[in-house]
Amino acid sequence: MVFATRPILRRHLLRALLFGSALAGLPAGGALAETLTVTDIAIPLGVPFAATVPSIEIVDGNLDEATVRAIFTGSEAAIARLADLDAVSLVIPEITLVTSMGVPDADSTTIYRNVRLEDVVDGVAARVVVESTESRGAYGFTVNFGEMSAARFDIAGLLGFYGFAPPSASTEMKEVYGDFYFAGGYLGSPLFSCTFGESTGGNFSARPLQQPWSAAYATIQDLAALESSGDKPTPEQIRQVIDFYLDILTAFSTTPMELTSFACSGEDDKGEAFALSFGPVRAGGFEPGIYPDFGLDALSVTGPDATSVELDNFTWKRMDFSGAIEALRHAAALDEAWFEANWRRLVPAMDGFSFDGLRIDAPNPESRGERIAASVGGFDATLGKYVNGMPSDVSLTLDGLVVPVTADMAEPPVSELLAYGVSQLTLGLATKLHWNEADSTIVVDELLVDAGELGRVSVSGVLGNATSVLFGDDVEAAALAAQMLTVKQITVEIKDRGIGPILFAAGARESGQPEPSFRTAISGMAQGMTLAMLGNTDEALQAAQALGAFLGGASELKLTLTSVDPAGLGIIDFAAAEADPTALAGKFTVAAEAGGEPAPVLERVEPAPEPEPQPEPEPELQPEPAPADELPSLQEQKRDLKAAAPRR
Repeated sequence: MVFATRPILRRHLLRALLFGSALAGLPAGGALAETLTVTDIAIPLGVPFAATVPSIEIVDGNLDEATVRAIFTGSEAAIARLADLDAVSLVIPEITLVTSMGVPDADSTTIYRNVRLEDVVDGVAARVVVESTESRGAYGFTVNFGEMSAARFDIAGLLGFYGFAPPSASTEMKEVYGDFYFAGGYLGSPLFSCTFGESTGGNFSARPLQQPWSAAYATIQDLAALESSGDKPTPEQIRQVIDFYLDILTAFSTTPMELTSFACSGEDDKGEAFALSFGPVRAGGFEPGIYPDFGLDALSVTGPDATSVELDNFTWKRMDFSGAIEALRHAAALDEAWFEANWRRLVPAMDGFSFDGLRIDAPNPESRGERIAASVGGFDATLGKYVNGMPSDVSLTLDGLVVPVTADMAEPPVSELLAYGVSQLTLGLATKLHWNEADSTIVVDELLVDAGELGRVSVSGVLGNATSVLFGDDVEAAALAAQMLTVKQITVEIKDRGIGPILFAAGARESGQPEPSFRTAISGMAQGMTLAMLGNTDEALQAAQALGAFLGGASELKLTLTSVDPAGLGIIDFAAAEADPTALAGKFTVAAEAGGEPAPVLERVEPAPEPEPQPEPEPELQPEPAPADELPSLQEQKRDLKAAAPRR
């Protein structure tokens, strides 16, 4: 919790904000209105903090000056008077909070301007407003927030929630405020600047806490002192603090909220530019012990070397802490041994998370000059029906995973896909299963690999002997229980959309056979193995024929194996089949069917042959120059030129 190690500061701030941060009132109007003005109020927060309120104006109120001053000096009796406040308006033109750390450039000042409560009747203000907030902090940090407001502000309800009213066993939720609004604002420093868009929220409701904040803070201080001295807290001290936090978790509720936008830009510690933006951001309503779903849209992050990450949507789904809360409340003793034995019970029931439209573009750290470009259409993790901290209902789906096909992929057929014009794979993956406690089974709804234009494989089935030991605290017993699972039924469905012809063409080239002959050989081998494994029965023969038809050119195959023994086949049966495939003969019934038009055959583009190297042309021989002593003299050259001149 905020200020958990500084309870005195926290208490004084709350007192100031309960009176001043309700933050109220319109100027008085009418000649008969009575105005109380209290000036020069200092709030004793203690070093290194100081707060001042130059003046307060209360129009037609039921507080006197002594009570107002007592509120800010910490009188709980005076604070309690706020629950019955009546006033046409209450205006605090300015609240200043100063932090002085005694270090150059480390001081900070925050100013709340025009705090108003309007039309207050029996401690409920029709409207509460903070017109603006300005802060100049350490090392150039600045904050400028616009108007914040709310309607139907119930001072008594807030007093009860923060423990400034007598402890109560009431569980009734009461609206504290509604129609929250934040106009947006700015925060920044010499290295970055951020802007907030508008924010809206519905209602905040709360019930009185069952123990005062002061008692909990005293215990927190005691725990901090014990930690400093190396001593361990008593179970009673742990119980008091845990009960306090459990009380808070179950003492309020809200309606949904939204922030329209958020954007930041600046430089990192190396002086390189970055930018971050997202919005809108939405949060569902809080409930006692339940954190709501949280989602943001249009996330964009840019960084050095033109690195970028974009995300259309991210959603964190609801988390339910009610199981953990009940476990803590009913624990006999909250000591170290209890937490070690029961930590699984403290895991919240998380509904999962999802994202859509992920795109990444970044330099390849392993290859200079190259970049990594990846995208995912969407991912969803949905978890439910928790058993001892573990989800027994699981659904994981991944759509639109784009994987580039590169020439350095070593193993066929992936290495040959480029030759068929396949430069990237778009994959879809899914895992969906749930535990059926009544009959001790795990139903595998789907295990899916979908390679788009190449094909898809889907597996489903039923696993037996799935007892609750799988979810127990004993890790070794859970591992042994997993080994005792049996296979009761399994179904495999294959759709060939183009990968089959590529595989057979590659196999035929490697074996040096014509493709039809290679297909026939593979088909015959598969049919023989099927009969050997399942036995020479009519069902096995039908399965072998269906498998042969699929390998012979059909594009669809569905094969279902069902254990003859209702308990299913275990790990021992499959281990025996590794050494002797016939060990499974007669232990499964089989149903198979094949069909569908043959998959399209992609045209293979053979690489153009490299041109043969041409020999280098031999250089022409040039006559060697005559020796210098054999060259004609200059006079001889002139005479030769005259003799060669034509007559006129």
